[in-house]
Amino acid sequence: MSGILLLALFLQGGAIQGLYVEDRSNHVHGCYCEWSGESQTGGREAILAWHFLEGVYGGIPLAGAKAAVALRGESTLSMGFSTRQSVLFIDAPSAAQRRAVESFLRDRYGFFLGRVLRTAHAPIDIEVTRDGARVHIPGELALEVRKAVLPDDALPGATKWYDPFVPLAEAELGTRVLSRYTARDFNFVWNEKHPMTSGYYGRFVFYPR
Repeated sequence: MSGILLLALFLQGGAIQGLYVEDRSNHVHGCYCEWSGESQTGGREAILAWHFLEGVYGGIPLAGAKAAVALRGESTLSMGFSTRQSVLFIDAPSAAQRRAVESFLRDRYGFFLGRVLRTAHAPIDIEVTRDGARVHIPGELALEVRKAVLPDDALPGATKWYDPFVPLAEAELGTRVLSRYTARDFNFVWNEKHPMTSGYYGRFVFYPR
């Protein structure tokens, strides 16, 4: 067996990992009055982003690819399943890698993506540090979060209400600085700048079976 084939088999069995950012339109860490109100009238929007650093899916290396999702549900996304729609953006140099990224996201996370309205190839800028994260797609979306400072960033009696959609090996609670989606896919746009503990960022690791 050639060395190249051995390497390919090793990569196929390895972890898919990278950086992840998530922000929703309701508090992760909030008091009961905030949570109960948002569960009825808010929490329907989210922006998610992945920067793949390692891994292979369907025989295609994912390293270097980036993806982002704008998500909107008929009801809050943080209390069980609600019907939702999403738009998927992928930044990868080849069509094969873009297809592999899309397949991975649909196969692994399709249950919370819901109905994908469109998939677009677009330049995605993702930056994740210990102090925060940012995601930007020109003309489409912008997200910026900073590391949450507790208890300063929450009201008295606040508690954690939900985990991120994507399990994280290393997770930080984020306080939103900006969440903006300006495309018209949902017949709804948002431009939120009110600080709130509404997301997570960190490192994800997924082990294919």
